[in-house]
Amino acid sequence: MKRIQNFLLGLGMALFVVSGCHPDPSGIRIVQENNRFQLYIDGVPTYIKGVGGTNRLDIAAANGANAFRTWGGSVESIQRDVEQARTHGMYIMQGIGLTKDSALYFDESYKEKVRQEVRLLAETFKDEKQILAWGIGNEIDLGNANIGAAWSFVEELAQLIRSIDQRHLVSSVIAHNAAALDSIARFTPTLDFVGINSYGSIVVLEEMVNSSSYTGPFMVTEWGPSGFWEMPSTSWGAPIEQTSEEKRVVYEERYNNYIFSNPRCLGSFVFLWGQKEERTPTWFSMFVENQVEGLPLQGEKTPMVEAMQRVWTRKEPTQTAPVIVDFKMNGKEAIESVQVKAGESFEAVVSAYDREEDPLSYVWEILEEATVLGFGGSYEPRPERVGEVVQSREPVFSHSLSEPGNYRLYVYVLDHTGFVSTVNIPFQVLKK
Repeated sequence: MKRIQNFLLGLGMALFVVSGCHPDPSGIRIVQENNRFQLYIDGVPTYIKGVGGTNRLDIAAANGANAFRTWGGSVESIQRDVEQARTHGMYIMQGIGLTKDSALYFDESYKEKVRQEVRLLAETFKDEKQILAWGIGNEIDLGNANIGAAWSFVEELAQLIRSIDQRHLVSSVIAHNAAALDSIARFTPTLDFVGINSYGSIVVLEEMVNSSSYTGPFMVTEWGPSGFWEMPSTSWGAPIEQTSEEKRVVYEERYNNYIFSNPRCLGSFVFLWGQKEERTPTWFSMFVENQVEGLPLQGEKTPMVEAMQRVWTRKEPTQTAPVIVDFKMNGKEAIESVQVKAGESFEAVVSAYDREEDPLSYVWEILEEATVLGFGGSYEPRPERVGEVVQSREPVFSHSLSEPGNYRLYVYVLDHTGFVSTVNIPFQVLKK
């Protein structure tokens, strides 16, 4: 057995051990046991219950999370994240940024710069116990970088890390992309596992992985609601966002059916344990905005946080979020492509209730439809607000707009226990 392990070490695959071997009690190892892959951290079997981002790690840990993921960082920022991880008893999947531009993988000056950065990180943190794994690149297969030169460079970096750092796992993160998985199997044998970002397509993730030429373990490094590219749109092309209650159901179903039940999956990092603008301020956000001028929100938890507490702890939370049942404008749902005429009053009604019967209040905001759009999660500015934010105790909102264009009406339903539920409806204002 020792000879086999030494042989695997020579191939840069120290973390793949045949069934029946006992994991090293002082390192991080992946062991194949009874047709499953099992992660051991210092001899302790560990399933990764992770969050994407470094926001509200106190809530993450209290709700059952044991890890968080970043997409890059300097020595200084990683040191700060390590302190957070230590405070909350969590591990880090530390990202290392790589370009999605295939031309740069033929640019020796770019590659040398990355080599130096990677060497510095590996040397600085090679013994850090709060770090679980290095994630070399995030979705470099998007755009035009799913080429042999790119993946060969990932392999070079993986070998560089392994030559310095024998403790931590080494991985790379791809989109839900069968071709990228095959490229990894061909060009990057040193990787200990693959991170896969998968949203609506997570329902066929197991089929994609099993039908590829990649035979190792994986983590679902981003997952959550169905993306804006996967949802129906209005007649003018505005994507229709799920209500936060629909998202809650989706999060629980996807975790239980497509992550936790998969024998090759070592765990996951739910997206996004924080808030960001991506088509809307709420699409992927598991917390709402905080300190936005004129908006009386304080970063409250959404029902998706409730969902993760439920699946991580396998216990029913004592406090849950309001449940949104329905949202209509002039009697129409978003899928009906709501249109109103300039200057004419419209009415929106939201139907919601609270399981604990906490009193509800409502915050209403109209934003212009987003037009400055990012790619692959890149920065997008918050759309311009139209008019004033309205607070009410009643689930009804009436208004009119004089300027033709594409807009979106948001309502935030608060129970004043730290939870908020969200829903929005895109609508179009036509000339008289």
